[in-house]
Amino acid sequence: MINLGIIEDNHEIKQLLIDFFSTDKEINVVGSADYVEKFKKIATIKPDVILLDLSLPYKNGMDCITDLCQLYQGVSIIIHSVSADYESIFKCLCNGAHSYLTKDESLDKIRETIMITYSGGSQMSVQIARKVIDHFGKQTTKAISHEDHRLNNRETEVMNHIIQGKSYKMVADELGISINTVRAHIKSIYKKLKINSNIELANFYIKRAGK
Repeated sequence: MINLGIIEDNHEIKQLLIDFFSTDKEINVVGSADYVEKFKKIATIKPDVILLDLSLPYKNGMDCITDLCQLYQGVSIIIHSVSADYESIFKCLCNGAHSYLTKDESLDKIRETIMITYSGGSQMSVQIARKVIDHFGKQTTKAISHEDHRLNNRETEVMNHIIQGKSYKMVADELGISINTVRAHIKSIYKKLKINSNIELANFYIKRAGK
């Protein structure tokens, strides 16, 4: 059972989420509040995942990410916000957020993201991922090509394509290799960089490019 915390100041959205998960056999809402300090007081069970809005009373959600991660060791933070500007995305990812969804996503998509994030993966709304790719495509490619000696030449080529948002099949076709070979390179890259998903890879190089 995944223990879920919800920090959301829009009562209708918060209640919609609570109702949606009320009969879920895999996700249990252990606390919900309209701002972070209130959540800390009412959450009697440690959350595994927190669905966090950004526009909150008293203190912006993005400024609370690090504190929540320190307070609840091992917690995964999913941003759930109307904010889709680059500054918000970058700061949230740098502060330790694991996934980023906009509020136009369906409840099923939110549930899927909770399951994936809890399992060690990451997800972003399409528009968020697109902004990350558009903003850091060139910097990321440069970072992979010239800064990370842990990756061999073929892994570098594969990652350059993946970071640009290409599918495994597209990468395989462009490099003249099989999809299984692409997967093998991805597995090796994950191991070298100690990550578990393509989103984490993007996060890794976003933080590096921002230094």
